[in-house]
Amino acid sequence: MLRRIGLHMRLEDTLLATAQRAHRLGLRFFQCFFVAQSTGRVIRPKDDDVEAFVRFKEEHFDELVLHGSYWINLAGVHQQTHRAFEREATLAKRLGFTRMVLHCGSAKGALQRRDGIDAMARSLNELLAKEDEITVLLENTAHAGLSVGSDIRDFGALRPQLEQPDKIKFCVDVAHAFLYGYDMRTRGGLEEFIVLLDHHIGLTNIGLLHLNDTKHGCGSRIDCHLLPGDGVIGEQALKAFITHPKLRHIPVVIEPPELTEQQELAVLTRVRGWCDEGVKH
Repeated sequence: MLRRIGLHMRLEDTLLATAQRAHRLGLRFFQCFFVAQSTGRVIRPKDDDVEAFVRFKEEHFDELVLHGSYWINLAGVHQQTHRAFEREATLAKRLGFTRMVLHCGSAKGALQRRDGIDAMARSLNELLAKEDEITVLLENTAHAGLSVGSDIRDFGALRPQLEQPDKIKFCVDVAHAFLYGYDMRTRGGLEEFIVLLDHHIGLTNIGLLHLNDTKHGCGSRIDCHLLPGDGVIGEQALKAFITHPKLRHIPVVIEPPELTEQQELAVLTRVRGWCDEGVKH
């Protein structure tokens, strides 16, 4: 079985143009935001653009992943509605997306992070009670303080409160984990991290890996992505992570800075080579 490697795609002028670029890169799935860089607002595609995109998607892609916008904050303790989530999920279903990556957000208005974990459980239970088409993937982040989900143990505290846990999976971003303080650059460090994931998330509940490097040090909590292998985590550690026997079946998305199409193809070729090499071993 070939490893599924995807890329976070920046939106082109039309949704169809975005999908065509992904197809030229040889992708069978990709991730994107619905927020246009030019306006900072969620896109409102016309019916003909939606129809053209869906036709192309059905022919060329196995799955599409939406990355929810950063203003979705399900951990806010005083937040009464979740219109941003509902608006983006509705558009996702219209376009044929089946998965939605979410950052947990921050426990704004609380004195401790645990209040945010409890608020997020209530939010997810409310939203997913009426959502049958989208699987949510909660992503770990790099921040401290009241941010929920940087500490992997937060997910362990969240899971028992979920009324429909089958609708929730997890996305593990290796750069975010490193920046928060999980050092996976040694074999021992990697094994400790995988044990932590298994205990608090369950490896079978990880639905996606984000493969990113960073220029900042372990525990710096400064979120800044570099291409895989170009930063302080390095090629050896990233390769060991995504080819680990307990993780190598999980799909991977690379989230690069803005690149030319040729540069995107080069990084995909590099990571595909890592995965091929891992299979041989």
